Amino acid sequence: MKLEFLGTADSAGFPVHNCQCMVCTYHRDKGLKNLSTSVYIKVDNNVILLDAGIEDISNIFDGNDIKAVFLTHFHADHCLGLLRLRHSAQKINCFHPKDENGFSDLFKHKHSICYNEIEEFKTQTIDDISFTTIPLKHSKNTFGYLIKTKNKTIAYLTDCSGIAKNSLDFLKSQKIDLAFIDACYDERKEVGNHLNYNQASDILDELKVKEGYLMHISHTTLEYILKNKVKLKYKYVKTGDEFYLG
Repeated sequence: MKLEFLGTADSAGFPVHNCQCMVCTYHRDKGLKNLSTSVYIKVDNNVILLDAGIEDISNIFDGNDIKAVFLTHFHADHCLGLLRLRHSAQKINCFHPKDENGFSDLFKHKHSICYNEIEEFKTQTIDDISFTTIPLKHSKNTFGYLIKTKNKTIAYLTDCSGIAKNSLDFLKSQKIDLAFIDACYDERKEVGNHLNYNQASDILDELKVKEGYLMHISHTTLEYILKNKVKLKYKYVKTGDEFYLG
């Protein structure tokens, strides 16, 4: 059983169209790309998705059974892939926070996807893996997830500009092996819809996680880190990073 990142960037990804910053130029010259943050857990030939923002996600997992999709929220960079995935020959359960509008016409034309609204701090179990919703502060109604396998407890916390006391208290009551948290901004920006890497690191410290990682990075944040040789307490995850869950 493993967890793998398909992308680790913010909604723009990189390279950004026509951007000449050092990050975008490097990725363009090397034929590399980092797309919006999206994760999957694979058990044998079964797949559980955490967000589905990558447009061709239906092709990436063609041939795999998608047991469920757990959406953090309905911003395009976290659910764009559902526009094509909904035409699957397989019925797919999608679990998500309350959102009357959703994204585009997903609710109007559901096709093969069954949308299941879930409440705060409720648990859904798929293939002996439990997913508990954690309310996060963001510009849309957003959940993080506490994921428990037989051997690991994982906190997946994107997107967020902060974590309310009830969510923080819940997380602190857990013994978290792995935590991944939104750190879109660099230290120059302290207020917005996301955390900067210092704010995110402080939260990881408070949660006393065994292993903590940053995610949802922007090209401007990465450029700032490289140019200023910023020493981070926690690393950013990279596309293709794998974490074995036992």
